[in-house]
Amino acid sequence: MKPEIFGWTGKTLKVDLNRLQTTVLSTMDYAERYLGGRGVATRIYYDEVKPETGAFDPENCLILMNGPLTATGAQGAARFEAVGKSPMTLPETFCYGNMGGFFGATLKRAGFDGVVITGRAANPVYLFVSVGKCEILDGKFLWGKGTYDARELLKERHGPRARSVLIGQAGENLCRTASLITELEGAATGGFGGVMGSKNLKAVAVYGTGNPEVARKEELKQLNRYTIELSRRGTLRMPVPKQFVKYIKTASCYQCGLDCFRGIYRTTEGREEVRKCQSLVFYMQDSLMREGGTIDPALDATHICNDYGICTMEVDNLINWLRESCLAGDLSERETGLNMADLGTRGFIEDLVHKIAFREGFGDLLAEGLLRAGEKLGERATSHFGERVGGVGMNSGYTPREYIGTALLWALESRQPIAQLHEISYPIARWLLHQIKPELSPTTAKVFRDQMTRFQGSEKAWDQTSYDGKALAAKMIQERVMVKDSLLLCEAAWPIMDSFNTPDHVGDPALESRLFSAVTGIDTDEAGLLLYGERIFNLQRAILLREGWRPLLDDYPQEYNFTDPVEMSGINPKMIVPGPTEEPVSFRGNVLDRKKYEAMRDEYYDLRGWDRKTGLQKEETLNRLGMSDLAGDLKKQGRPA
Repeated sequence: MKPEIFGWTGKTLKVDLNRLQTTVLSTMDYAERYLGGRGVATRIYYDEVKPETGAFDPENCLILMNGPLTATGAQGAARFEAVGKSPMTLPETFCYGNMGGFFGATLKRAGFDGVVITGRAANPVYLFVSVGKCEILDGKFLWGKGTYDARELLKERHGPRARSVLIGQAGENLCRTASLITELEGAATGGFGGVMGSKNLKAVAVYGTGNPEVARKEELKQLNRYTIELSRRGTLRMPVPKQFVKYIKTASCYQCGLDCFRGIYRTTEGREEVRKCQSLVFYMQDSLMREGGTIDPALDATHICNDYGICTMEVDNLINWLRESCLAGDLSERETGLNMADLGTRGFIEDLVHKIAFREGFGDLLAEGLLRAGEKLGERATSHFGERVGGVGMNSGYTPREYIGTALLWALESRQPIAQLHEISYPIARWLLHQIKPELSPTTAKVFRDQMTRFQGSEKAWDQTSYDGKALAAKMIQERVMVKDSLLLCEAAWPIMDSFNTPDHVGDPALESRLFSAVTGIDTDEAGLLLYGERIFNLQRAILLREGWRPLLDDYPQEYNFTDPVEMSGINPKMIVPGPTEEPVSFRGNVLDRKKYEAMRDEYYDLRGWDRKTGLQKEETLNRLGMSDLAGDLKKQGRPA
């Protein structure tokens, strides 16, 4: 007899560390409206975490969720979502992170769609999830260990195929910028490592051998072949100095055969490391600028941060801030306890991260995060923040001054919305690549316009010198990313907006819905799937509102975008974007126009069904989305929907 549920397992663990008890929730009570992953986790957060709850309070939930496509063989569906109240944001508020590797798939194979963790254990513990059960085990032997040693100890105890998400010493010591760490150097920012440490929880280890049922297996196989062919573009490599490091091969997550930036690199000394994106390059410039400099300290820097379990983006911000503050004389080496002459060496990064992770000396202040350090130190600190300091994530690159289409994306999230930003920056990068070397990218100006029309609602979305079409584009991007993070499709691969292997070189915006239908047996289309995304985004909005978000004040990107002309771009050094014609347009010297931005925001409110005068959701909008309970809750708070 075939099961009624396909894709999902139908079960989500709830772990109460106060009582050392586990129960099982029905995933399907949530999935019908919120899919899985980020959607289901956000709804559980809404139900379980009160607005007044602090990030380190036992009542805060740390929610780890996979999605309905996880472990089904669907390509690029190996990630999992982390949701909770973040200690890293200022003020503390709802936040989220996203990780790849093998943990999410193995959790699904153990019989669960997610784990909801609340409470605080009296002593260090870890969770071991296997074959439909969860044990809360003594974690004292893991406490004080770095993430690499702790992972190996878990494999020794539970077998080499056990997978884990865990924290280092930074999380144990409640550093606000502590990360969750998993295999393949996967890390989730947002301070969730500190949340895990506040619960006296060192790790969640999982072992599973089952597989979720798929409704239409042959259809899924055909769609997987189509996906691989559509996305095939050759090896995607990070732009690193080839005289110092050699790319070996892709470091693939569970069941994934798609091209990927995550790769295995080998140094001239024979070391091999898995690296991807910002975590590979954040210390590279400092390393190479030294006399006789090499790339090895940059590789070491990522290893050190991940071992202690601390966010590399925050450490990048800190290093830049320390450099500028010390050069200006606003900080001294005596005060910081750091030898700035060693910047770029392994010793410097080791000393800095160790001090933060163990809250030693000046590191105790830095463990509160750069924004809070600025509050304590005042202008001598904040005068050197520049535009890179963003709370969770960095604000360099993809700014509204550079790409107007990102303005609303920045304005409406509690953290750097990197997956949303990529839906603008990736197509621009491929357009730029075509400008430089056409054989490397098929994205001509025409292809770019066609992509924007199909994926972002209109041809107007492509012109980054105009505010026209950007409100609709932002809405569609936000909803697509909510769906992507709920199905748990990898944002490095999805959506497939361009292709070497179609006649028009445009991807397929309906592919996600076809995969979902094949796996779950629930037939839908692109519009139907985006409706889930609209519901999830409105749910997130409701959470932010009840936690103190002030729409007419907070629905803005950072102020410097309106006042400080852009003079350089690390992401786009040519400083050109698509304009109204075939010819590129320079954005050097740009600022965001406040009146045009506000008119665009008003248009966005209308598209969303939100009130222009208040920025709040209208009751009819929430009712249309089947979320009338949210309208009632907002009214109780004195904020009529």
